[in-house]
Amino acid sequence: MAIPGVVKVVRIFEKPFATRVPRGESARLMQSPETTVPPHDSTPPAASPPGPVVPDFSGTPVPIGQLTEHPEWPLNALGTFVTIHGFEGVVVDIIGQSIKVLSAERITQRFNANRLKTLFAPPDRSKPVSSYEPPKPVAAPAPVATAAEPEPEPEMPKRVHITEPDFTQELRAIRTYAAENDFPQCAYGKHVDISGFSGVVVEIVRGSLKVLDQEGTLRSYNAVALRKLYGR
Repeated sequence: MAIPGVVKVVRIFEKPFATRVPRGESARLMQSPETTVPPHDSTPPAASPPGPVVPDFSGTPVPIGQLTEHPEWPLNALGTFVTIHGFEGVVVDIIGQSIKVLSAERITQRFNANRLKTLFAPPDRSKPVSSYEPPKPVAAPAPVATAAEPEPEPEMPKRVHITEPDFTQELRAIRTYAAENDFPQCAYGKHVDISGFSGVVVEIVRGSLKVLDQEGTLRSYNAVALRKLYGR
């Protein structure tokens, strides 16, 4: 019998339900997950650095400009007896972008490889090399119908040119002469090396050095620019 004002609470019990698992699926769920094995690294090991260099100071040092244009620079200079701005020694080590040079007096200096490549880069050979042309004869003035004497013709500047350069003399870097007070006159007739190009200074014309090598190639170098680069 219901009593007015009283709410009857009815508790409902639900049976638990279970999800059916297909046969064989429970065994699969109990298995441990597969472990992915990373693929074998086929990258070859890095090459080991070269062994220590035993310096050999025999023979004539090679100008560094002959090595900087090699595709394997600076590795091709390792173990070579070189001369750099008058400093002679053997390249005993390569550290980063620098080469380590040891002299016969056991003095060590380091040089930046990129800086050397820039300093000793060959000149632009796409431009034609100016050749020497003898001065053209000046035509005699036409006779005048006056008794006045003709004005003297101005003298052409004399150019002294060495026709038989001596390539047997000692080859020295241009910095040896660029620091002298009487440069470029002191380099006249000398066997010099300028950024890897070696030859004899056969003529000095209007502040430029004419350098001729043994193959007959003639190059011109501005004396002021050489003093700025190598006169320090």
